Amino acid sequence: MPSSSTPGLSAKTAPCISVIIPCYNRAQTVRAAVDSVLAQTWPNFSVIAVDDNSTDATLEVLKSIDDPRLRVVQNPGPRGPSAGRNYGVSLADSPWIAFQDSDDLWRPERLARQMAEVGKTGAAFAYCGMVVKNDITPESPVLRRYPGPEITHKSGDILPSLVRDSFISTQMILMQRDLFHQAGGFDPDLPALVDWDLCLRTAQLAPVAFVDEDLVIQRFTDNSITRAPRKRTRALAQILNKHHALFARYPGVLAHHYQTLAGALRRQGNYPAAAEQGFAAWRAEPTPKRLALALYTKTRAFLTRPRT
Repeated sequence: MPSSSTPGLSAKTAPCISVIIPCYNRAQTVRAAVDSVLAQTWPNFSVIAVDDNSTDATLEVLKSIDDPRLRVVQNPGPRGPSAGRNYGVSLADSPWIAFQDSDDLWRPERLARQMAEVGKTGAAFAYCGMVVKNDITPESPVLRRYPGPEITHKSGDILPSLVRDSFISTQMILMQRDLFHQAGGFDPDLPALVDWDLCLRTAQLAPVAFVDEDLVIQRFTDNSITRAPRKRTRALAQILNKHHALFARYPGVLAHHYQTLAGALRRQGNYPAAAEQGFAAWRAEPTPKRLALALYTKTRAFLTRPRT
């Protein structure tokens, strides 16, 4: 039945939404993630769960869920969550798509609130608020909320904020399927930050709507990509290269990201690469402090070079 937030809607009149859930070795959490989607108050949606050849009981758990709205498939192509999401979208026949992760939860009004917002604004892309918890227990305290208070451009043209920080996760996204295809889908070559990359491309094509409610709960688990700093470092370098023309419109932001890369590479002991990124930061925004940091790192690279 339609919720009070969507008066007059029925399963026949409400636009259909396809929800894509990539899954890999999440037997302990995937049932709750899927159930939170199936509990949505929006009256017309389907769920496509894409198992990425799990080695645990994930596939068996998915197949045990008896609901005609759920379709369970196995990813036949390249591995990884981005490839899985893209494959799921290729099977979708709904005009709208949304994404869920296999270890997270949605509030029951997630889809209804976002569809109400796009109906009001005419936007083809909407996101909502998300809270982050440290583990998979519902009682754990909230660690952070996205988008945070530092984000100034949350709707409309969000690029001034989006180039500075990745604050839209896949679980928060609702968009028209045609816009997803126009943007090129998820990049399977990125080891992390795939949501940021997609949003950077999509936000250049259409204005964005925002629902200022915490409708998603992200729960970190041991195999969360968010816990892999080296992957995030590589992904940041790839994104800066891929979107260099966009970031170059914001020199201070570009310099900040290069400086972030330099710091991450220093912590990993890769001083030559850190020096390279440090000088890139200085070229983007030539300040004495950035030059001093680049020269310091260059000196460390020289002093720590292998001796023959």
